[in-house]
Amino acid sequence: MAAAHIRGLECPPRPAASVHHPSRSTSRKHATVRLTTRSDSTADGSGANRSANDNQGGNIRNHTRRGLLQLATAGSLYAWAGRNAQAADAQVTAAAAAAVAAGGGGSELLQRQLDDRLSQFTLPNGLRFIMYERKAAPIVSFHIYADVGAYDEVDGQTGLAHLLEHMAFKGTPRIGTTDYRAEAPLLDALDEAFYSQLEAGSPKEYARLQKDLEALSQQAAALSVPNAYGALLNAEGGVGLNAATSQDATKFYVSLPANKAELWFALESERFQAPVFRDLYTEKTVVLEERRLRVDNSALGPFSEQFALRSFSNNYRRPVIGFADDIARLGRREVQAFFQQHYGPQNLTIAVAGDVQPATIRRLAEKYFGGWQQPDGNQAAAAAGCLGLAGLEEALAVPAVSRDQWHYSAQSKAGPGVMQAYYRPCINSPDSVPLDLASGMLSGSRSSRLYRNLVLPGKALAASAYASLPADKHPSTFVCYGVPAKESSIKKLHADLSAEVAALAGEGPTADELRRYKKSAKVELLDALSNNSAIASALSSYQVLTGDCRNVLTDLRRIELLTGAEVREAAARHLRPDNCFKGTVLPL
Repeated sequence: MAAAHIRGLECPPRPAASVHHPSRSTSRKHATVRLTTRSDSTADGSGANRSANDNQGGNIRNHTRRGLLQLATAGSLYAWAGRNAQAADAQVTAAAAAAVAAGGGGSELLQRQLDDRLSQFTLPNGLRFIMYERKAAPIVSFHIYADVGAYDEVDGQTGLAHLLEHMAFKGTPRIGTTDYRAEAPLLDALDEAFYSQLEAGSPKEYARLQKDLEALSQQAAALSVPNAYGALLNAEGGVGLNAATSQDATKFYVSLPANKAELWFALESERFQAPVFRDLYTEKTVVLEERRLRVDNSALGPFSEQFALRSFSNNYRRPVIGFADDIARLGRREVQAFFQQHYGPQNLTIAVAGDVQPATIRRLAEKYFGGWQQPDGNQAAAAAGCLGLAGLEEALAVPAVSRDQWHYSAQSKAGPGVMQAYYRPCINSPDSVPLDLASGMLSGSRSSRLYRNLVLPGKALAASAYASLPADKHPSTFVCYGVPAKESSIKKLHADLSAEVAALAGEGPTADELRRYKKSAKVELLDALSNNSAIASALSSYQVLTGDCRNVLTDLRRIELLTGAEVREAAARHLRPDNCFKGTVLPL
């Protein structure tokens, strides 16, 4: 790895033990897509800031293009710069939005902008870079999309991807420690005590090893520097350092002044090539408490977890945060092995948007990442919708039980409620965009069918539709959820929801519904291309999930050309009564 000139850092010799050094051995496909699929996020810098964005804790997020585009635009970084900049690209985006508002498409204007501003390259090790020049302000946003998530875990080791997110910015042998020579043996001793405790033959031995763990943790903590990684970036104007984990991906992002790009390259190359997973056993207690709050003690959490376990045959059945027993058994060996297996250069896509010079980005990429080889055992991620690297199309995630068992009922603090999950293909399917529009026509506004026909007349207190839960790289489900009004019943609401879905599948949208939703969806897509961070997020996600970052505009054109018949036919194919797993949330 090239030497990193980072202010305030010295580079002590690295002991051979306890540091994860990837071995030096050398060593996707078409779709239509959502922009982000977050389930948890971790901020680092001035402290940890975690937010639940998945459906494990009862907060069901709309995993459609619309819902995820809203996520992309909600956290616009450096808003002051956007307000003060009068750049040509902003004018083009505004012109495209005006064209949409006037009833036009807008994609032609954006296509010209994309052609002028977009460039890409891939290093020999497989690490891909996407650059989008946007001179609105001297700011640049970096997004790393790691094509690995909770879906890639094996049974018995759930929660690894999420735990690695918590460990994302813990540092390296040079960052995050006052004395790595003294710290490294303590980290090794912690591992030995932890794995010995797993094999403890008696309560007395377990208690003794617990005391050893606590003492070693205190000694190691005395040598660590919390939030050192974030502090380095913050000191140079960094904003929004964060990480997010989902079923499908792990993402890391930050925005910096454009003249600090080399700092980012120096820090990230070291973080990926020589991470030190310090504070792991302390952080596990944080994760277990997070699980208790978000799943075990939340109103809908236990029901949602059990519903997923019963309704999915693929790995979407497991929670991103993991099962408590699995988390308790995870140690640094498992974390390092999972990182080495999945976080190599061939599984990373880096998008850089803002005041960038492509030649400079390429020079820095070669300098800091060019020597990084695939770690031993690193596995290339399969393309979206494919079973492994053979390219075999994945089957729907229907459970291996007879259809008369496609129902789950349980008492919950969130009851009463009903859930209907229709099995659908992944984002690669031609039906993906029509199903997104179908979910928008069913819910999402006061003019939507579920609100107009169920909530307003008092048949339901709430009713929503979600095009793809819990994610969409693999076959998932189109979900309807409702809470019956006091005057109604669970059985009646199940019937009412089914009737609304059947009406859409039988008749399709009206011309007015289709026009309104297409306009709304296009405006949200345009909004997502209005700031650096959202652009970087969109381009990296589209690249990984569809095989071409330019498909962000393919989606826009697809929406423009979509017909009511296509929506009706997609709904008829997938939103069928015999393709639905039902859930009933009973009151306590």
